[in-house]
Amino acid sequence: MGPTDRILEVLEYLASAGSKPVKQVDIARDLGVSPATLNRIVKILSDRGYLFRTSEKYLVKNFTLERTIAMSSAYLAELDRASRALTEKTGGAAEIVVVVGHELLWHSRTPHPDPNVTILARGGFRRSLLEFDALSRLYLSTLAPDDLERNFDLIGFFDTGCASGREIKWLAEEEVRSRIAATRGSDFACDAVANHIGIRRFATMVQGPDNAFLHLLSIADNAPPGTGEGAIATRNREALLKERDRLTEFLANERRANEAAAKFRLVQ
Repeated sequence: MGPTDRILEVLEYLASAGSKPVKQVDIARDLGVSPATLNRIVKILSDRGYLFRTSEKYLVKNFTLERTIAMSSAYLAELDRASRALTEKTGGAAEIVVVVGHELLWHSRTPHPDPNVTILARGGFRRSLLEFDALSRLYLSTLAPDDLERNFDLIGFFDTGCASGREIKWLAEEEVRSRIAATRGSDFACDAVANHIGIRRFATMVQGPDNAFLHLLSIADNAPPGTGEGAIATRNREALLKERDRLTEFLANERRANEAAAKFRLVQ
């Protein structure tokens, strides 16, 4: 592990401790860091004002550190496994998509097995939630109706289906409300038609142990017309839900392990 990783480990440890002081000896023990290495890290952070040291070797943090999307390195590795499994099972590109404000942000995407299939979205790609496909509809269905009305202008949603080429088809407010209401409570959504470059998406969502929305899990493919609700959709739904359940179980086990470790530190 490099020095940057060590500093981040210490920052994350202090951030998870909240506002209470933490003993240096506890950090060294829990992280497996030598006292000499920890002293160097503490000096760097204290010199830059990120923490205060007391005469009793306690540390008090003077910063906030929070992931926009809470995913551990172990969970990211599990996501990579799930994505590769989905691509192998379905023959489509597996996508991990998070929501940032009013946009979808592609965290990662596996390559499509067919090099002739063009998918513009890849890791780092951003797209507005106003483009009303399965991804947008599924996420928006998790919002309470009052929150939806307050945070989104319902006259701004549009389709970009291949039936109208690259032209934007604006949607009426009632149609948007109706589609979202029909999706609310569902664990799966898929595009009825392909988008303007011929890609159809099939999606589910992953929730954390507190049942809060975490991210979307999607399959992007050039599925032929008529497969939106047919055999391909059924196959993709089964594959997505299987991996979603594995990811949900992983998150629950990870939380239990973290809570047990926190209790152990308190006892010590």
